[in-house]
Amino acid sequence: QAIKARFIFLSEGCVMHWTAPLQSSFAPFLKGYQAGLETGDTDSACWCLTVRCQYLFYSGRSLEGLQREISTYIDILSQLNLESHKQGVLPFLLAVMKLRGVDDVTQEYGDFDDMLKVAIETGNATNRGRIIFLQMELLVVSKDWERASEMLVKAGNLRRSSPGGFLGVRFTALDALISFKAARASPFFARMKWKKRGVKSMKLLQSWVKKGNGNAVHLLYIVSAQLAVLEGKRKKAEEGFKSAAKVAARNGLLQDKALAHELAGAHFTAQGDTFWGDHHKESSQQAYSDWGAKAKVAVETE
Repeated sequence: QAIKARFIFLSEGCVMHWTAPLQSSFAPFLKGYQAGLETGDTDSACWCLTVRCQYLFYSGRSLEGLQREISTYIDILSQLNLESHKQGVLPFLLAVMKLRGVDDVTQEYGDFDDMLKVAIETGNATNRGRIIFLQMELLVVSKDWERASEMLVKAGNLRRSSPGGFLGVRFTALDALISFKAARASPFFARMKWKKRGVKSMKLLQSWVKKGNGNAVHLLYIVSAQLAVLEGKRKKAEEGFKSAAKVAARNGLLQDKALAHELAGAHFTAQGDTFWGDHHKESSQQAYSDWGAKAKVAVETE
């Protein structure tokens, strides 16, 4: 019983996501939190809350409800005087609020730059990785592929900041996607370099999916489709985006359903097919709206 919270954190945070849906860890993390409080292991209890926040964010949970829940966690961490754990949760709250278009989002907690400064000053590589990674996520949502690629290069291998964790899987997918986008916008030699990097990450995703990682299936479809776009394989790209959107929708992953439709819309539009381009654009906007990303929807519907 004394190590129950630590066991739950390690098993759910570093093991189970490789073969089980992220959603299946929601309840265990709360049990781990409760067990940690009962046994005095507040560190493990708060690790359970921190990783639960990550899983909620990537599982398509309503951003409005997620903001309330993360705010509650921050209040708890403040009461327990666990500043390092609080710093690990704050970036997710900031990302949620930015996606929702909340005014004065940085007034109380600061911006990503402030959080990154604290992470570097305290030598917290895990928090540094989270902060940089979430900034890349927001750049992908805003379709700022140039800045995303610049940040990807400067960040280094963020998998090292989340050994065994789901963020490492997510980073690998974004690495591949951003690399393929950068390759498409680059001259020949840079294009080959970016493509090589993207293929390397894509193959890593493929190996995880083959071993039973269901949380990476739709991500693999997305990056494979984007590689097909890069290589001019139109039919393969269309099938890949369709499969990605279907799998994401089936699992309630609204943000990734939206991303798959958005990328598909860009592909069809570039091919001169405005009917399917508009269809996927509308489907993407609806998914982002369902997720609660009001700021994103507002920009796309201007």
